[in-house]
Amino acid sequence: MQASTHAIPGRSSLSVSARPQALWYVSDRRIRTQAAAQHAARIAAWATTGGSLDTEPDEHTLFTALHTCAYRAARCGPGKPGSAIEREEWSRRWRDIREYVVKNNLGLVHTMLGRIRSCDEDEDDRLSEAMYGLARAVERFDPWKGYRFSTYACNAISRSLLRRGKRHRQYRALFPVQHDVRLEGPSELPDFQAALYAERLSRAMSANLAELTELEATIIAERFPRNREDRLTLQRIADGLGLCKERVRQIQDLALRKLRVILEDDPILQ
Repeated sequence: MQASTHAIPGRSSLSVSARPQALWYVSDRRIRTQAAAQHAARIAAWATTGGSLDTEPDEHTLFTALHTCAYRAARCGPGKPGSAIEREEWSRRWRDIREYVVKNNLGLVHTMLGRIRSCDEDEDDRLSEAMYGLARAVERFDPWKGYRFSTYACNAISRSLLRRGKRHRQYRALFPVQHDVRLEGPSELPDFQAALYAERLSRAMSANLAELTELEATIIAERFPRNREDRLTLQRIADGLGLCKERVRQIQDLALRKLRVILEDDPILQ
């Protein structure tokens, strides 16, 4: 049995990426019939409304319908018979079934997060990675190979978590600076000394006396702006820069240490 991949515009609310996805399906003759298409349309309607079926479809039926929708959408691709409206309709049905299957298997995500623990990784990042693994498992599962989806999904989720753990350890090895909460603590200096420190810090930043990189300077400016109301969280900065939150925290701490050295050597503050 050969697998086929086709690029069909599609997007899901559970998708990690906002880019159009490639709807993958197995080239099985059982998904090519008109009866299979009609049944897949009923399954998609049931997944969103809960109606139109007498009994809840089993796992094999759901994935057969998922592959059928991907196949039908591919048939309406550019240069092939079928309108763009029909292609979008089958892509929407694929997304509806996919989202239903993902939501129904969220328990697998929490199970694997409990089995594969990490003391120094951000839990939100780990959850996001596990969700990505589950979503990819739904998209790539072949229901005709004979094994259960839960087995396939658990393996996919665990691989995603292990890969993220490996990347995290590599980051730690390259940038071993640890987060120091004292660097973000409120100033206990008298008002006039705090003002003097702020002025010398502004001078150091303007002249880049600490030799901060452009990325370090950007993160410091967004984390510690003059107006406290404009301060961004690590997660928001990470999203804007396309980095993980832990990486932004490491860069922030390294930049703060550079600035602290400059202030400690400033003769005005002695």
